[in-house]
Amino acid sequence: MIAINGKEYKLCLFDTNALSEFLKEPKKWILYFDRKLSISHTIICYSVFTLSELWHRKDLFNKYIEVFSTFPSAILDGYESIFQKEVENYNFLKKLSPIIVFPFKLTGNKRSPQEKLRYVIDESDFVQKTKVWREKREFVLKGILELRKHYPSKKGKYTKKEIEDFNLIASMHQIGIRNNKFAHSILDTGKAIDLFQFPSIVSTSYVVFYKFYTDNRSPILSDVFDIIISALLPYVDIVITEGNLCEIIKKIQKRHSFLMNLTYIPIKQIQSED
Repeated sequence: MIAINGKEYKLCLFDTNALSEFLKEPKKWILYFDRKLSISHTIICYSVFTLSELWHRKDLFNKYIEVFSTFPSAILDGYESIFQKEVENYNFLKKLSPIIVFPFKLTGNKRSPQEKLRYVIDESDFVQKTKVWREKREFVLKGILELRKHYPSKKGKYTKKEIEDFNLIASMHQIGIRNNKFAHSILDTGKAIDLFQFPSIVSTSYVVFYKFYTDNRSPILSDVFDIIISALLPYVDIVITEGNLCEIIKKIQKRHSFLMNLTYIPIKQIQSED
């Protein structure tokens, strides 16, 4: 939930496929929102990583520029930038906003809304980072598989405690890798790192577990972006995504009382609407 000019809005996160389908049939999706979610009280949002995927599909990226240069939406952090916000906020406990920019509110020159949005994206390091992100996917997948073979279930089926122990180990490991200096600044004082202040890390650790550990599912490249986007789940009110991630969120809510305020909607549910 976010307040803008005194009015509260829910943040609805679209994954890459959801945003693609929206751009193909925007009227149908907007009607769904109006009936089910109240479009006037909801802001469509998407990760910068989702935008990077669209950038490689020029027809959809051009449609994105056309639609979201004027239609209310928000670009959200990537998994690294939201983690950095959590690090910086560690001793302050402020409510964090995952929003980077509202594309429809760009100002400052005589360009058309479409030209302004395209210019901002072209002038950022977005395009350069897109290439790096895509190249890193295989490295990330290899790391996921390595983790799995080192954490087998003791009795053939993971218990709740084993899953939560995995989350603790994986989350602490990720914090140490991403910001070793910060991790030592806490641990060297004899204190434990408070994982409640790193919901993005906890979220991705749970999603990795339920995606690849419980059924020995083999990772595919597109899974990496699902995992990256899952870092934002604690910071939004609604997520529209594939059925597999919806089932994972359902399990996390039921077994671990995490992401309890998150509403999940499968893409197919919207596509099946008349």
